[in-house]
Amino acid sequence: MSEDNTITRFAPSPTGQIHIGNARSAILNWIYAKKNKGKFILRIDDTDKQRSKDEFVDSIKEDLKWLNIDWDLSFKQSERLTKYEEKIKELKSKNRLYACFETQEELSLKRKSLLSSGKPPIYDRHSLKFSDKEKEILISQGRKPHWRFLLENKVITWYDKIRGEIGIDSQNLSDPILIREDGSLLYHLPSVIDDISEKITDIIRGEDHITNTAFHIQIFEALNSKPPNFGHHSLLVDKEGRGLSKRLGSISIENIKNEGFESMSVLNYLLTVGTSQNIMNEIELLPLIKSFEFNNLAKSTAKFDKDDLVVINSVLLKKMSFELVEKKLKNLGILNTSNQFWNFIKNNVSFMKDSIKWWKIVSSDEVFIEKKDEFLQLCASVLPKEPFNEDTWEEWLVSIKAKTDKKGKNLFMPIRIALTGKDTGPELKYLLPLLSREIILKRLGN
Repeated sequence: MSEDNTITRFAPSPTGQIHIGNARSAILNWIYAKKNKGKFILRIDDTDKQRSKDEFVDSIKEDLKWLNIDWDLSFKQSERLTKYEEKIKELKSKNRLYACFETQEELSLKRKSLLSSGKPPIYDRHSLKFSDKEKEILISQGRKPHWRFLLENKVITWYDKIRGEIGIDSQNLSDPILIREDGSLLYHLPSVIDDISEKITDIIRGEDHITNTAFHIQIFEALNSKPPNFGHHSLLVDKEGRGLSKRLGSISIENIKNEGFESMSVLNYLLTVGTSQNIMNEIELLPLIKSFEFNNLAKSTAKFDKDDLVVINSVLLKKMSFELVEKKLKNLGILNTSNQFWNFIKNNVSFMKDSIKWWKIVSSDEVFIEKKDEFLQLCASVLPKEPFNEDTWEEWLVSIKAKTDKKGKNLFMPIRIALTGKDTGPELKYLLPLLSREIILKRLGN
């Protein structure tokens, strides 16, 4: 069903580069908006002043652009602090934000005591018991409060677009801290406020945010706003089942880009991994957008395997026309090339950078064998005259077979090694038109 008013967002923190798991969230939100002809917003969550850096903002945007992801609006949360203050006052007036005076050490001791007693480490709301006079005394003693959101005691429910009905009893949750002792804001409150102001309709994020969603639904309601739709996708793990998190130094999009992967390969993979679909190999965006369905996303953990990504990359390159790769070849320093060259190599490259080694083979006068070889001398003696085309190889083979009893691998392997210096590679029928008769004879030992 199409929803023209669909608005999604991606909200990275500029405290590092985008990793592959984070990119998956961005892609899912972006493609859902595209599918429904809606809007996609890039929100930079930079309220952590100590760790947020402009250089990461720039790299995040560059990585998203490389992935073909565009946005209708982008903003930084640090530009909206006045708006947040207004909502903080509103929540305080409704007694939904309350000051807490425990130190980190005191909270840690409480948690340890509860755990050792076999109880869940839920905050006991002790600070709610303080009178205004007691609070004044604590503040005069130098205590700086942090502020918690008072959860209503009820089961928080929502229909998850990926996981179906979800219910979390708020009595099993600690009231979340929204404001630190130094006045800086944690993720929850500015996120909800921005989702309200930008009229976000759908939030798609990792399953590690499920508890956050329970908090956020109550914050939405406390601010007299209807919560958006939520969908929590499974997290990516590596082949050993370890989580691919930002803090564990996971695979970044920048690293993947530098390794030579095509952006469309990453899109195909991240829209297929963890779904019921077969791996897609589309070289254009529109088929990916049209085929996207939430129903295909599985609840189970998705396994990221870079070997699979390499396979997708090689398949996509095979499907690309010379017109699509000509600029890529030029960027690699491969100039004045042709469709003939691409036809020669495209079935034998996993990355565009692999083209360089084949270009050196067809464009240099390098010789790959040092000793004279009787069989190669024979081959040279029956080499057809120029111009060469894709039929020349078969014509040459017929002439060689007429003068030798060599067959199969014993027949063509010495020729391949002499002409390319390699025992594997593209079909030789595509190579001959790229070489002059002179260089072929030279490589055969003449």
